[in-house]
Amino acid sequence: MKKIFTTFFVLCTALGLQAALHLTVDQVIEEEEVTTEITKDTTIRVTEYEWDEDLEEALMEVRGQLYSDESENITVNITRKNTGIIDQLCAAGNCIPGNGELTQVCEFKVGTLPFQRSWFTHYTPIEPSTEVIVYTFNDGVNPAIELTIRYSYEDDDTAVEDVITRPNDNAIYNLLGQRMPTTNWEELSAGIYIINGKKYIKK
Repeated sequence: MKKIFTTFFVLCTALGLQAALHLTVDQVIEEEEVTTEITKDTTIRVTEYEWDEDLEEALMEVRGQLYSDESENITVNITRKNTGIIDQLCAAGNCIPGNGELTQVCEFKVGTLPFQRSWFTHYTPIEPSTEVIVYTFNDGVNPAIELTIRYSYEDDDTAVEDVITRPNDNAIYNLLGQRMPTTNWEELSAGIYIINGKKYIKK
């Protein structure tokens, strides 16, 4: 795995009593494990990615623990800054891929055993940009917990805070955001490509 950039996070946790719905952030990519209990509203900024040689794609990831003292059913409302974001949310052994839309609702049944409490989310960057995804966790008993993750994927030459929506021009990009010199699918070598915001695999 190739590790690039430094990860840091800014915690903006509101004061208040600890609820029976527990959400922790234990790890951001491969940084040293530091457990943070999220009690209400927290923002995490991720500026590091790792390259997966097998999948041939970059990943930006957050891991933690999720469980409730009074209810096993967890509803997660997801709000994204842009459409077409390639992300996935996993909890209690179940993974739900992002729907590519601005909003999504996921439901999980969390257990009491340690391995049933794990959750993680990851985002696959397409080009240098900052994507903002808000997760609202609710067990129907306690106050909801809101976690905002700012994925800032940049390179040495480009820093883009807001993604510019491009028209569907059928341009082809690789997973590093580099535009391919051709729009002819047959001329491309095997790999994973992005066309009009969607991922395609050529074998």
